[in-house]
Amino acid sequence: MPLTCPECGGTLSELPVARPPRYRCHTGHAFTATDLVSAQARRNDAALQSSLRVLQVREQLLRRVAAVSRNIGEEAQAQAGLRQAAKVREQARRLAGLLEQETGGA
Repeated sequence: MPLTCPECGGTLSELPVARPPRYRCHTGHAFTATDLVSAQARRNDAALQSSLRVLQVREQLLRRVAAVSRNIGEEAQAQAGLRQAAKVREQARRLAGLLEQETGGA
């Protein structure tokens, strides 16, 4: 799998004569190996944080839809929605735990 630029997502090329290694994408973003590791870590953290927010919003939506279903007498549909919400909550809990480990609780 090729290395990708954390700024634009383009493929990175290792500059052949640079020591220590340097990387550049087709649009001109350039990184030392240390800078690339740091930039990719920030991008990874942002993606995980975004995923956590998506899961939290999905859980809220599923619970709201379940409440509406219950209010109109669709108990089976309400229960199915609550089961799905519980699964999503567990996914969010696991992801939050992973994020806490990665950031040291910060």
